[in-house]
Amino acid sequence: MTALNKNPLLEQFLSEARELLEGVGQKLMQLEDAPSDQDLINELFRMVHTLKGNSGLFTFPEMTRVLHVGEDLLGKVRNGEMVFSRELADRLLDAMDFVSLLSNEIEATECIDASRAADSARLAESLRALLPEVSVSSGTAGSTPSSSKSIADTFTQLPLAEIPEALRIEAFRRCGEGEKFHWIAYQPVPECFFQGDDPFHRARQTPGLLWGSALPSEPLPPLAELDTYRCSLKFHLLTAAFHEELAEHFRYVPDQVEMVAIDPLWLAISESKTESKCDYLAEKLSSDEESSPEAIEKAAALLCILQSQQQILALDDHPAWLSGRLKAVASVLKNLANSVGNADAEDQIEASLAKAQASASGLPLLDWLNAHQSLITTKVVRQSAASESRNNAGEESPASDPAKAAVDDGVKFGRRAEDNQSGPRSLKVDQAKIDRLMNLIGELIVEKNALPYLAQRAEAQYGVRELSREIKGQYSVINRIADEMQDAIMQVRMMAVSIVFQRFPRLVRDTSRKLGKEVQLVLEGEQTEADKNIIEALADPLIHIVRNSLDHGLETPEVRRALGKPETGTLTIRAAQQADRVVIEIVDDGKGIDPTVIKRKAYEKGLIDEAALERMSDREAVNLIFAAGLSTAAVISDLSGRGVGMDVVRTAVDKLNGSVLVESEVGKGTSIRISLPLSMAVTQVMVIESDGQLFGVPMENVIETVRLPRRSIHRIKQSMTAVLRGRVVPLKALNSLLGITAQPAANADDELSILLVQTGDGVLGLLVDGFRETLGVIQKPMAGFLSNLSVWSGSALMGDGSVLMILNIREIV
Repeated sequence: MTALNKNPLLEQFLSEARELLEGVGQKLMQLEDAPSDQDLINELFRMVHTLKGNSGLFTFPEMTRVLHVGEDLLGKVRNGEMVFSRELADRLLDAMDFVSLLSNEIEATECIDASRAADSARLAESLRALLPEVSVSSGTAGSTPSSSKSIADTFTQLPLAEIPEALRIEAFRRCGEGEKFHWIAYQPVPECFFQGDDPFHRARQTPGLLWGSALPSEPLPPLAELDTYRCSLKFHLLTAAFHEELAEHFRYVPDQVEMVAIDPLWLAISESKTESKCDYLAEKLSSDEESSPEAIEKAAALLCILQSQQQILALDDHPAWLSGRLKAVASVLKNLANSVGNADAEDQIEASLAKAQASASGLPLLDWLNAHQSLITTKVVRQSAASESRNNAGEESPASDPAKAAVDDGVKFGRRAEDNQSGPRSLKVDQAKIDRLMNLIGELIVEKNALPYLAQRAEAQYGVRELSREIKGQYSVINRIADEMQDAIMQVRMMAVSIVFQRFPRLVRDTSRKLGKEVQLVLEGEQTEADKNIIEALADPLIHIVRNSLDHGLETPEVRRALGKPETGTLTIRAAQQADRVVIEIVDDGKGIDPTVIKRKAYEKGLIDEAALERMSDREAVNLIFAAGLSTAAVISDLSGRGVGMDVVRTAVDKLNGSVLVESEVGKGTSIRISLPLSMAVTQVMVIESDGQLFGVPMENVIETVRLPRRSIHRIKQSMTAVLRGRVVPLKALNSLLGITAQPAANADDELSILLVQTGDGVLGLLVDGFRETLGVIQKPMAGFLSNLSVWSGSALMGDGSVLMILNIREIV
């Protein structure tokens, strides 16, 4: 699980997949009671579509294949082309159980076992069989020959005669040493090239490949009419790999492959009239009353093998490989004799082999084979007949045992309906409950802050010093517990912006290639956290901005090269938390926004009048890109030019009580800054006093507090300054910034209180009347028309019940 923790996207996929699977199961069962409920059908289709799309982000073809067919089925139901039925519900529930099983495998190992490919193809085929007017192919991935096929059929339909004799004998020898061989028929779909597949490369890379051939799958047209983008080949392969290896290799195309495990005896068969000999034997034995069809088929196959050995022994006796050929035939004959219970024949075959090698002739083995051929086939017929008789008499079989049948009947993909599900790995909680907890912790913070106030009153007003000390002692305990609760509850709703950022690499890659541009994406501050609602609401605005930056901002490599810029443009998306706000910046080094063009477009669209056109600054003009209906694109495409996009961004940001600002320089690039408030944030603030009023300043902005004699403050023209630690610091009176006419108050020693705050890259000293305590507060953003007052970042309740207004230092200065 360590590796899984390093892949938050996969972790999120599994979490969402389990939630969607649960919802799909519920909706399927609800539809059984109300099969015509269109709302339920639409919701079910959306869930399966979402799950399929999410699975496509990863290399889980087994999962995506099943979900894709399930989506097709539900699409037919939604469009009225199919009627929802119990059978359809059963199949889809099986499919969801299979997907759940794969999800558990992915969580445990971060991959899917190759053996699941056959299950996936079989399940997809069963689902596809329900589609109207769809014929289902008889062959499926990883399937074995149908039980209706006879052994002779399976043998005669494998074109083993294509394999050179020397290779067949080599394979037979290796089979005797324990190796497993498979015959593979691989027929790619004609459109495979458009799916990114290279069937020839896949065939050549087959594990354990011993031999292969490529054949036309259909008659080839004249060369002038040949479609080079259509695959017209099929492949026959002989491989010494295990089934698991082959299933893994062909896992992406299981429906195009048929694998058959090869009986070692088949490898020794030559090409001469095998099928006709089997047919002849079947006709001959059909008159035997003891012969069943199964017995005839098995005897036919064995006779084919025996006669092929006769043909091998009748070959020229002088080649260099005669000794190996004789040993191979002797091994085949011993295996055949043992298969019919004639163990005594092994010594006879060994003796015949010795004579054959001594005389450099296959006649001694051929004589033994001719003498015992009828005995072997007769025993085969009798054994098959006896076996069939036992089955007809009611010999116990798994299917005839009710207890065993009951066990097997309900199990599908390792799950039964009555089985207990594994315990949840995460607890899903309604967001309303989290909001209630947030409100309660806010009340607790207010009451906690009231304790120092009560301690002060107990001592100052009533003179009970001991009670004051006890209250302060209890406050320290409650303060610690409340701080931990604050952190714990906030963490429940806090999410990293990486959840949104993770979708941009693919978006930038696909869009830039479509536009013919080279773009490098830089992501910064991915671990910045904000409220869950804020993070989720960020997705759509950011997508619009990124697409516009790629389309409008960044130039093509040719244009950048002509301008002396690197051919590859840079798009940077960074996140940071500043005080109570989450700030997202999207910066590109493209051509920038020409304010003259923006003004002209806005005037032509009637968004501004002539007077506004004359007095508007360049910065104001650039921010007109957020006006509804304004677009500077010369050509309308699916990416831009329709006058929507940036207007959507402004609307979404306004709903979140945020702000968006554009700064651009022609030829240099554009920066878009989105500032969004936290719906509720635990904020450390310093309480300051000015003109008898209390204000809060976020501690993130505070550098230090100092007191300076009035004579140490100097005036340069209309500005006040002071020298602190050898550095000239500009000073401003807070009263003046807030529009208060009162002058800053000095203490008894004629010293002024100065609060040093960070302002971007600089430092500013605010003249205030005094400093109070530092508090942890639950800050709430300003609502209604007050949200337009940028001087305030929010408000909080004090311990005595009064409201503390919190200053937005960046906006003030």
